[in-house]
Amino acid sequence: MADKKVTQLTALTTPTAPDLLLIVDDPNGTPVSKKITLKSLFGAVTSNTVFKANTTVTGNRALFASNVVVTKSTTVNTFNITFGTTPASNNATTVGMSVGQMRFTNTYLYIAVNATTIKRVALSTF
Repeated sequence: MADKKVTQLTALTTPTAPDLLLIVDDPNGTPVSKKITLKSLFGAVTSNTVFKANTTVTGNRALFASNVVVTKSTTVNTFNITFGTTPASNNATTVGMSVGQMRFTNTYLYIAVNATTIKRVALSTF
């Protein structure tokens, strides 16, 4: 396959964990072509990764991360939670929260009840 450009290869639309990707190690120094599996690549993704598009998780799955916005949409409502972030003010629009979005810290639960109002509830041990 050394005679083909990457753009000429057949697209893979359903990758799996053992599939291989080409990596150029140390491109600014002494570049070396290497391989990596999808599983190894995504296992090394840091917790501060931002996904710009919708990500869908189906079935019984666990998601472990910090500062994640989780959205569950149905035909009736939207449910958003942000972990560990205290809003800078009580104005939902100013801090970028939408109606129904919730945030919580170890002391409060914050809920955007309309475009300009965030209400909070103190958390306590029961």
